[in-house]
Amino acid sequence: MEFVEDSVEAEEREHDGSVPVRFVRDFVELPLPFEVAAPLLSRQSAEWLGDLASEVTADDAGLRAVLGLRAGLLRTPVAFRIASPRRLGDDELQLPMTWEGAQAPWLFPRLDGLLGVSKVGPELCQLWLEGSYRPPLGRTGLLIDQTLLYRVADATIRRFLEHVARGLVELGSAGT
Repeated sequence: MEFVEDSVEAEEREHDGSVPVRFVRDFVELPLPFEVAAPLLSRQSAEWLGDLASEVTADDAGLRAVLGLRAGLLRTPVAFRIASPRRLGDDELQLPMTWEGAQAPWLFPRLDGLLGVSKVGPELCQLWLEGSYRPPLGRTGLLIDQTLLYRVADATIRRFLEHVARGLVELGSAGT
């Protein structure tokens, strides 16, 4: 499960016309200075994922973990991959990421996106996630997504961000 960036494969997926791509973006405030939050998020460990992660590995390509994300009433393991961080100037850090169902990936959408932290003020950051996914199961999946599942996707992303924010604040407060 690798992050696909500027590749022919990604372009073909985006333009194959079978099911439209859905875009998501959400953010939470992070009561930490950027100078504290960015190095914590850049670590090649899953400390900031806390008890959300299991089966964590890190290598030169980045961080891999299995997340126990809750999607509505369903709690499903998600294969999560974060590539090496990119620093944009002095006030933004981006981590290319993907997540997809660890079991029955054909049943859950694969999210390709960016997890990031941006400086808002001297003691405040914004932790954000933006990305895109294609609803699974073709046109039937698109109809289900339009009526219900996009709300599940939004809620799952919000819970993920809140969990990561709590982990970063705990690490930042502990001075780690």
